[in-house]
Amino acid sequence: MKTTSIALAGLLSLIGAAAFAQTNPVVQVQQDNAQIHLDNKAVRQDSREVHHDNKVIAVKKAEIAGDKQQLQADRGARDATARAEQHDIRKGDLADAQKLDQARRAEQHDVKVEKHAIAKDRAVVAHHAADKQQTLVARHDEKVVRHVDVVKRNQDAAKI
Repeated sequence: MKTTSIALAGLLSLIGAAAFAQTNPVVQVQQDNAQIHLDNKAVRQDSREVHHDNKVIAVKKAEIAGDKQQLQADRGARDATARAEQHDIRKGDLADAQKLDQARRAEQHDVKVEKHAIAKDRAVVAHHAADKQQTLVARHDEKVVRHVDVVKRNQDAAKI
């Protein structure tokens, strides 16, 4: 009976030690899972930012296209005014030619303002595209790190 109780006590101490030893890796796996969860949230947030950047870029590109059409219309009006001015000069009507010259200069100023606005919009689009690209690269790096963490966690969990 003594040997049985000693053997039983030894067996229980081994089981208790094994259970105690397993507690630490289980906690580590839980911590790893929590960290992976936070990493997933960060990646989803980056994905939302990329989606938002795509929308902003699309809107700006549409605005640029509309501005280009308006610019073409203004250039056409400017050119028509220049032709009318040249026609009045050929006829010898310098007063009307001078009025048309002033109108053409005002239209040319409008064209320059629109060209400047288009250039600024292009810079904004380029900035958003660069931000989006940086976010995509960072997200890819985070995915790689997260994958490595998941593989390591799975290996550690398999050892338990």
